[in-house]
Amino acid sequence: MSYCAKPLSWKDDPLSKPRDVRIKNPTTITSWTAVVVQTVESYGYSTDKLLAQAGIDKHLLADPDARIRVEDMRRLWSLAVQMTGDACFGLKAAAHIRPTTFHALGFALMVSSSMMDALERLQRFYRIVSDAIDIDLSPGDDTMTVYLDPTNEEARPSDEAFDMIVAAVVTFARILSPNGFAPLRVDLMRQAPIHPEAFENFFSSPVHFAAAHNRIFFPLRDMHAPLPDANAEIARGNDQIMVEYLARFDKSQVAHQVRAKLIELLPLGEPAVERLARSIGMSTRSLSRYLRKEEVSYREILNDVRRYLSIQYLQQRHLSIIDVAFRLGYSDSSNFTRAFKGWFGLSPAGYRKRGAMEKL
Repeated sequence: MSYCAKPLSWKDDPLSKPRDVRIKNPTTITSWTAVVVQTVESYGYSTDKLLAQAGIDKHLLADPDARIRVEDMRRLWSLAVQMTGDACFGLKAAAHIRPTTFHALGFALMVSSSMMDALERLQRFYRIVSDAIDIDLSPGDDTMTVYLDPTNEEARPSDEAFDMIVAAVVTFARILSPNGFAPLRVDLMRQAPIHPEAFENFFSSPVHFAAAHNRIFFPLRDMHAPLPDANAEIARGNDQIMVEYLARFDKSQVAHQVRAKLIELLPLGEPAVERLARSIGMSTRSLSRYLRKEEVSYREILNDVRRYLSIQYLQQRHLSIIDVAFRLGYSDSSNFTRAFKGWFGLSPAGYRKRGAMEKL
């Protein structure tokens, strides 16, 4: 199967990740703290003192919207490894990850249309889980490389945290794919542990330690194959939850607030920037000033939201092209078709036809 010259990819999307990736005070969602706690308890140890020593209030684990500082998480990982004496603790922790560990992102991943769709969704929304790790995708001739690097070397997560997230990505790929998607190779920035064979056994592939990046090499050939549990409507609903979460969590990024409000308003027609500004409690001038600081414009965000939602809506085959156009705030289907061709190099109908061919 050949694909259009302009692939349906978010790699060059100006809003796929924050402009300033050097996060000063990175945090992690509490569900990841719960994974560490559950893993330690699986060894038969109590964790109340462990959390106290790490400086983490155990009551926060019951709040799905709470965030834990990465420096506290580093202490928790270190104490967990000391207590269990297991240098492969991060791999063991990956076994305790559930879709809910990723907040709404986990559910959206489980119903993504393809492995490429899932990885691009992971890249786009991983900030919900942690803003300490930057995920990037790099397609090659026959491989898709997933980079998972620290956003700030001075406040980087522990080696075990990277072990867990790399293992979690591979585990999700295996669950999603009916063919058991396996990596071709795994690179880790950490030094080799005492028993490196445990890593190769887990990943069922060569593992290189002391690497320049944390990265996973997946075969490219099956990236666009339809997944059996795909559900575009459920995926889009969870995407919206994630956008709204980001708008609450990171109020310093006005772009997140604009994105969330656009998703709400677009079905009523394209909102003028003045109306959008009022809806988030700003003047037009203030909105423009904040967006300039974030090196993005209102028009860029509008196009970005429309690009993303267009694919999610078109995967819902009960929606006609004109229905999709109206939901994106266009007054007619011709303007939507023209915009879609500019984004992806084929018409909305052509995209749907291509998707049908891929299922044959």
